Amino acid sequence: MKDDAPVVEVVPYDPAWSVRFTVEQRLLSEALPAALSVEHFGSTSIPGLAAKPIIDILAVVPEVEAVVADLRPLELLGYVYRPMAFPEDDDHLFFAKDTAGKRSHHLHVFGVTSLIPEANRVFRAYLAANPDAARRYEAAKKRAAELHPHSRAQYGAAKEEVTARLLAEAHLWRRAARHQSAEG
Repeated sequence: MKDDAPVVEVVPYDPAWSVRFTVEQRLLSEALPAALSVEHFGSTSIPGLAAKPIIDILAVVPEVEAVVADLRPLELLGYVYRPMAFPEDDDHLFFAKDTAGKRSHHLHVFGVTSLIPEANRVFRAYLAANPDAARRYEAAKKRAAELHPHSRAQYGAAKEEVTARLLAEAHLWRRAARHQSAEG
């Protein structure tokens, strides 16, 4: 891989992403037998949405310490633990996996008490159910990738405002749906 090759690239939706997740889900369910859930999240989980071609996986476990205590099952699958990726959150472990020399998977492992998995589920459901919101997110991602093709951190920061706005919309959307179902 060339040194000037972008590390951030947003590409059109690929239906193979869901297949790649399903394969990885089976492997991770064996590597993390205590996991309460192993889910596809992030942009590659939303049909039709352009994304970085990296499969984002969310796993919820009873105790993150147990995962850190024995990293071998994940290492055997090619996952590399990045302990400083989320230093402010002791309940969030991050692993990266490369395939053929390119980043292919991100695994986020959360403790059962973390609120982040539910926020990600709501965001995923909102974007999947609201094409306008998905397009706004896609536009922000493309713009951020064009501006910062060589920095994941700058890419993330560039789309942070739109992401925060959409997440707030997603929470309102969920509240409205709950209110409607409570009335009906």
